[in-house]
Parts: sequence; structure tokens; C-alpha cells
Amino acid sequence: MEQRDIEYITVQINSVKPHEKNVRQGDIGAISESLKAHGQYKPIVVDRRTNQILAGNHTWKAAKSLGWERIEVAYVLTKNDDEALRILLADNRTTDLASYDDAGLAELLKQLSSTDIGLEGTMFDGDALDQLLYDLGQEPIGLDLTPKYSQSVKVPQYEIVGEEPPTTELFDTTRASKLKDEINNTDLPDDVKEFLLTATSRHIIFNYAKIAEFYPHQTPEIQRLMEQSVLIIIDAEDAIANGYASFQQTITNLQEQDYADVE
Repeated sequence: MEQRDIEYITVQINSVKPHEKNVRQGDIGAISESLKAHGQYKPIVVDRRTNQILAGNHTWKAAKSLGWERIEVAYVLTKNDDEALRILLADNRTTDLASYDDAGLAELLKQLSSTDIGLEGTMFDGDALDQLLYDLGQEPIGLDLTPKYSQSVKVPQYEIVGEEPPTTELFDTTRASKLKDEINNTDLPDDVKEFLLTATSRHIIFNYAKIAEFYPHQTPEIQRLMEQSVLIIIDAEDAIANGYASFQQTITNLQEQDYADVE
């Protein structure tokens, strides 16, 4: 096949769209961290015929989550949908087939770990380096590789396992709505009724797993409001990354017990 003509251009981010049949599940959280550290250093590949992304679907989603309005694109022209799918799958598969020279990688990471900013911006941390050295039969460094004067805050590593869930899946108001109907059908004084109606919000069930999936897809403004609403907890100790599942189960158990007590 002859070399393709490629047009490199910066476009409005909403002028292109993810491929509807992309089955690859990327780590949008990690890509977002890379974009924040380095910016976009390679273009996404877009089919000129359909404006669908052939390579870089998750880079586009990460850029959207960061509030970017423009993105660098490499336009190519495919002949038909069949060829576009083949390029999409080939790009994903060639990444799967890649591997590291582990010994060489360890040397590079050790070299960077000794700099003032350590492993910042590499998407590796001290634990990953120590594990790599252990696997190679070498002595782990066992050092705190966090930059001494960094002002950055380590946020939970939300693992994206699917597309953005609709807001209707984030919470269930069934019981709250039932209580509201009961209260509204009483002859209670207006101030008492208002108080009881406000209290029905206690019975809204939040699906924290879905909320955690919803969060990385949102704009920085929505993420900030979610954090202030304590729908998402962010702290320097990776509270959600390390303990989210058990935290969610505890809340679920308490909610189920609460409803069992009142029924």
C-alpha cells in the first residue's frame, strides 16, 4: 500500500468524535495525568471521511475531561467503514503486542528517580520501580520518590471500565418519592410538612460505583462540584483508590439495614 497523505491540524475538540465501535478500554485517568504533565505531544488520528477517531479515542476523552477546547489531529482518508475498522483494530493490537526491555526500563527509571522531580510525569512511581527491580532479582530502592517540594496532590486512580453512565443510573429516588407522596397527602402544618419533605433526601440511594465511573468523564467544573458535594473523595492517601470498594460496601450495607428497619 502506498503511503497515505496525512493532514496535521489543530481543530475544535467537538468537531471530531470517538469511533462508535472502539472496543478498547483505556485508562482515561492516567492519560489525563500525562496530558496535564506534558500536554499533547502526538496527534490523534481521525478519519477525514467520517470525522471518527481511529487512534487516540481515550486521549480525546481525557482532553475533554480536562476542559480542552482544541486538539491536534492527523487526518487520514479511508476508503470505507471496513478499512477504518481494520486501522482501528490494528492500532489497538500493535499496542497489545508491545513489551518492555525490563532491565533497560529499570535503568531509565533509576536514572530519573535521582533527579529533583523524581519519576514525576512518567506514569511510574517508586512502588512500580521497586516491583520491577524485585522481578529482575535486584535490590529494591525503597526510597520515597515523591518530589520533596512538589505542590501537586495525588488523586485517586479511577479505572475506567466502560463508557460514561447516564445520570439516571447514579441515584435512585424511589423510596424518597414514595415518602414525599405520603407526606403531601397529609393534613400536617406546612412547616412540619416542609421539614419532613426535606428529610426524605436521606432515602436517596447513591450508586457510588457508577458515580466513580461518571466522575472522570466530566469537566473540571463538574468534578469540583462533585468533590464539594462529597460524592467523590479526593485526598493525598488515595482513599478511594485503595479503599473505595469496602467503603462502598459499608454504605450499601448501612442503607439496606436502614430500609429494613423502617419497613
